[in-house]
Amino acid sequence: MFNARTLFDKRSTDNRKEVLHYSRFIFNGHFILFLSVAFGALMLQYSDLLKHLPRGINYHFIIALLLSVSAIASLRTYFKEADQVFLLAYEKQLNSYVKKSIMAAFIKQAVIWTILFALLFPLYQAGSHFYPIGMACAYVFGLVAMKLGLFVRWSAMKLGMSNMAVNILLFLILMAGIYNSLEGVYFTALGELAFLAGLLYLMNHITKNYVFNWETVIDYEHELTQRQYKTINMFTDVKGLKDNVRRRRFLDGLLKQPDRKYNQKSMFLYLFKRNFVRSKDAFWIIIRLVVIGGLIIWLVRQPIIAAIIGIFLIYIVVLQSSQFYKQQAYQLWPQVWPVREELVIDGFRQFLWQLSLVTAIVITLIYVAFYPGHFYYAAAFFIIMWWTNQQVMNKLKKKMTLLKD
Repeated sequence: MFNARTLFDKRSTDNRKEVLHYSRFIFNGHFILFLSVAFGALMLQYSDLLKHLPRGINYHFIIALLLSVSAIASLRTYFKEADQVFLLAYEKQLNSYVKKSIMAAFIKQAVIWTILFALLFPLYQAGSHFYPIGMACAYVFGLVAMKLGLFVRWSAMKLGMSNMAVNILLFLILMAGIYNSLEGVYFTALGELAFLAGLLYLMNHITKNYVFNWETVIDYEHELTQRQYKTINMFTDVKGLKDNVRRRRFLDGLLKQPDRKYNQKSMFLYLFKRNFVRSKDAFWIIIRLVVIGGLIIWLVRQPIIAAIIGIFLIYIVVLQSSQFYKQQAYQLWPQVWPVREELVIDGFRQFLWQLSLVTAIVITLIYVAFYPGHFYYAAAFFIIMWWTNQQVMNKLKKKMTLLKD
């Protein structure tokens, strides 16, 4: 007999097991050490900021902005493409499935939101206007609006509304309610909740006799699944991640047409460079890592800690880039072209060295710009770059030898 709640529990458990499986590879000793150092450095900087808080800045607006963005919860339903066929007969029984998915999404987001709220509380308390009741009101408002927002999102999917439109609507409501609560205007928050509840009632009334908009629901779930895989793929290889290709004309200069000296020894270097520059995911993953690392280096304001973060950033970029070999070397063309397999590895080695060298130079420029008096620490970036490249290539060659055997 079909049981909607049991089906959701099974799919939710399967997803949790998959995330835990990848977490073993992500949260290794090196990464935990980096997170500990980075978190400690950021908390130290945050403590100094609270002691010498600059005046003339609307901190209530900043707090409300951060809390509003983090209160917009995604709705994981775990619906699959085949469900629009096999679950069609049980559509009326899926209400309990949806309610359970909403509750699971709410609990997960509420925990994250509460942690952020606790971190921002000292900033609100250190400001020029501190209202204890206002902070409590903002917290309650955020949780209630988050729960109602998940129901609104589901009704919007039944209506076929775009996900972006729902996010903008929820953000404006959350921003208005939280900001006014922090400012001590409590009744405005009640008005925002009444508006959101009324909107939900109206949407439920309209969709009362609507069937599932399976296409919208499945597309949204697919988008969330791919987003989860992309996040994990920043640190380790992921099965099921689809990488699309996109031409970036502003980078065409890096892909000049091969000259007359072009031969089989340089063909794989060109292949890896071309696929990387035009990859939708791999390219932006590296860019995001460098940007985030650069921001952390700027924020910590501690030369030694910033150098450690720079070292770990280069280490992560090289490891992340090493997965590009698995994604590309086993594709069609490397298997079809009548060349020695050693040329594929050699081409990737050149690509990895060029990419890691560019990354090390960029991180060095960022570090020297913020800590010019400690420029000599940047030498460690190139040392770790060389060492990590050697380790990656040795493991890759060893693995290829074992596969041959």
